[in-house]
Amino acid sequence: MIPSTDENKGNSAFKKALNLLSAEGLDGAMMVVEREFEKSPDSWEAFGAMADILYLREMYGSTLQCCERSIKLNPNNAFAWNTKGNALYKLGRYEEAIFCYNQAIEIEPLFVRAWHNKKLALEIQMRKSTRKISLSNAKSQDTRSRTRFTR
Repeated sequence: MIPSTDENKGNSAFKKALNLLSAEGLDGAMMVVEREFEKSPDSWEAFGAMADILYLREMYGSTLQCCERSIKLNPNNAFAWNTKGNALYKLGRYEEAIFCYNQAIEIEPLFVRAWHNKKLALEIQMRKSTRKISLSNAKSQDTRSRTRFTR
């Protein structure tokens, strides 16, 4: 599939933003993305790039908004799904994060970062479940031992 002209513009803006990100930091990258929005207010890649910048600034609520906009404009944007998962992970919303990582993996099955991020979220979920089970077992054992002595 040959990318459309709008898609090429988005790719170009994203590459420029990433280059500036490494050269000038987040402010330079944000300037490039803002210029791209002036030219193309509905650039799904610009929304994706902005989401990445906001995520690096630890602005997770705004990251989610940009990811959702990018995904609405292009549901096959694996990077936006992954970034959305990362923001949800940081907010402690692991089940939702895993859903997003699964979406990214479905779109790009070899997306190693999404697989890795999913693994981290699953591990946390498993630890939380194990703790709940342990606490639940401890409470029921405590109740049984109390009943044993009160009869």
